[in-house]
Amino acid sequence: MTSFFALGTSFVTVLSMWMNHHNMFNYIRRIDRRLMLLNGLLLLFVVLTVYTTSLVGDHITDPDANSAATVYAGTFLAVALVWNGLWRYCASGHRLLGRDVTDQQAQTITRQYAVAPLSYGAALVIAPFSGLASVAVILAVAAFFAITATISD
Repeated sequence: MTSFFALGTSFVTVLSMWMNHHNMFNYIRRIDRRLMLLNGLLLLFVVLTVYTTSLVGDHITDPDANSAATVYAGTFLAVALVWNGLWRYCASGHRLLGRDVTDQQAQTITRQYAVAPLSYGAALVIAPFSGLASVAVILAVAAFFAITATISD
């Protein structure tokens, strides 16, 4: 049962990331080599979340649940840091953003993305003490981003 829950959680999490990635690229209109490398690094950590979700699913009821949750939270923190780095690289000086993107839109997205590293950092601090609480924080953040993901035309 826990492996099915892990599969569902992994799917919903990756779907939320995919929706937000699509939304981010509605604002990004140019690419360069550094963006491609950052995007590839982001993909690495997104793919890693599938593995770490399975790890948590396999161990959440075991004595080593806190260790699994620490790895899980660390992966999400890495995703958040790379995601924020990618966005900030593109938004800095409107480097790769479309001409129609306002400073206010870019700042709003920057503020919204700042939620993730702070929350996942908190989940990482909590994980050694309570794996379940750490996973709950991560799922709450995933729900936040799934709800706030907007697709603009």
